[in-house]
Amino acid sequence: MINSLIGLLMGIANLIPGVSGGTIALVSGIYGRLMNSIATLTELKFKKKDLLFLFQLVAGIAVGIFAFSRLVEYSIDTFPSLTYGFFAGLVAGGIPSVYIRIGKFTPKKIISLVAGVLLVLLLSLWGNVPNAGYPAHSNHSISLLLYDWLAGFVGAASMILPGLSGSFVLLIMGEYERIISAINDLDLLILLFVAVGIVIGTIFITRIIRMLLKKMPGKTFSFLMGLMLGSFPDLLSRPGKETRFFEISVGLVLGAMLSIAISKLEGKKIESNT
Repeated sequence: MINSLIGLLMGIANLIPGVSGGTIALVSGIYGRLMNSIATLTELKFKKKDLLFLFQLVAGIAVGIFAFSRLVEYSIDTFPSLTYGFFAGLVAGGIPSVYIRIGKFTPKKIISLVAGVLLVLLLSLWGNVPNAGYPAHSNHSISLLLYDWLAGFVGAASMILPGLSGSFVLLIMGEYERIISAINDLDLLILLFVAVGIVIGTIFITRIIRMLLKKMPGKTFSFLMGLMLGSFPDLLSRPGKETRFFEISVGLVLGAMLSIAISKLEGKKIESNT
């Protein structure tokens, strides 16, 4: 049940530019297990526990995307401060559980933390620069199809990494409108290249993260925490002129409470299984 709830929140998060499903996985305490399960599956090692875990998570993600897409769109349009404050609260509430995994801070861990923060901040600044070079929606040139593959690869990696939004990165790359148009028009050639990029990107990044979590968990969690911290300015500034500080504050509190509750539930679940 808890895995489906986490998946539901991950699905909703992926609908919102600036929010990453990977962040929800990290703050809820299942990030390492998720990376290991995906990596194991890509190695064609099928374990019942991993398959059940991924099924519950994917089912929740699907429900979150398809059942809440209109509600999320309505919330962003009508209550932008409350909505973005809520997701910022989800991130904030999960920071203590990530901090525990880091252990004692060392100079190298601090460098990893700062690197994560700077990466998200730089991407946020890049995303605010006007981009007039959107690829033609129906162009099937080799160069654009290869760029579609790259967009799928990078988009998959960003959806897995906390603090990085897949839709936001696609906007930065100028691919968001082209991919949405391909989905609406059922342009199978473009979608094929994007899909291949997503599959390869998912396999690549999950194996790297699993390796890093095994060899240098403290530095890896420091970097991941940096990605989370770096997402705050972007999330809290997204309402723009519609910013209402009371609604942001309420959203922050509600999001933090939910995040802490999920972390505790997942912690109890892990204890009961050991």
